[in-house]
Amino acid sequence: MLATLFSLGCGVYTFISQSVPTSVIEPSRTLSPRPSQTETATATQTFLPTETPTASPSPTFTDTPTLIPEPQWHLQGPAEVVVPILLYHHIDISPSDNFYYLSPNEFEEQMYLLREWGYTTISVELLVMAIKAGALLPPKPIILTFDDGTISTFTNALPIMQKYNFTGTSYVVYNYIGGNNYMSVDQIRALTDAGWEIGSHSLSHMELTKNPDRERDEIVESRKKLQSLLDVPILSFAYPFGVSDRSSTDYARFAGYMAAVGLGNKSLQSERNLFYLYRMEVNRNMDLAAFASLLPWREDVNNLPMLTLIP
Repeated sequence: MLATLFSLGCGVYTFISQSVPTSVIEPSRTLSPRPSQTETATATQTFLPTETPTASPSPTFTDTPTLIPEPQWHLQGPAEVVVPILLYHHIDISPSDNFYYLSPNEFEEQMYLLREWGYTTISVELLVMAIKAGALLPPKPIILTFDDGTISTFTNALPIMQKYNFTGTSYVVYNYIGGNNYMSVDQIRALTDAGWEIGSHSLSHMELTKNPDRERDEIVESRKKLQSLLDVPILSFAYPFGVSDRSSTDYARFAGYMAAVGLGNKSLQSERNLFYLYRMEVNRNMDLAAFASLLPWREDVNNLPMLTLIP
């Protein structure tokens, strides 16, 4: 309530204004009490010098600090949502100029750019919820996926992404776990402890369409074995080499996965491609401008921000 004070004669009267919205916060002020009837009667028998009314001082308002709001999540879906999914393999120095390697410095430049442009990582599970029934998503959602379960996902990608408050999805090949240059069970569990999602990338990473007699084991059994080994839900499947057919898609549904991911150059995900969500591959031949061109929401790619990497 805002109050204005006036002093008239020997009595002090308080006029109360109408209510203002509760969102306006004012400093508290002590109000003078209203004169009682006894005080008024006594005043009529005692003649006092007439005093010149003086204006009450204007209330002082302190500035409210400017707050920077967090990005507001809003309902997206169902049926179609725009969510880019990026695909990485090795975040490491390539021993032989391998196409699937990306240096840690280049990777961190990309993570810095995503943060500067306001991207927020989400899980495949949340994307599926948005497609099926609608879900609250951040203004610029993105999914970062890492195939095969390589050791560099744990040693290099994880700490860099933690600097920028990002999480990812690791698609693990069951038979590779604990092998040379691949993550151990404890390292995969450390990813889940850090908020990552784990998916299946088959038992042995064979091309499914060329081995139809192995599709059931590679797709169905890999989910069962990963869930038993890691004690976490395995909700999505990544087709080895990004190759699938009607049979492999049917097995992915039969196995109980919520979705499956392949390859593509689109960010629009929908019910039509729920079992072949589009992923854009990031490789060593991309400079930062080429990487930026993959993103649906971007600034001028010819005027990229100065990159100051977090130490």
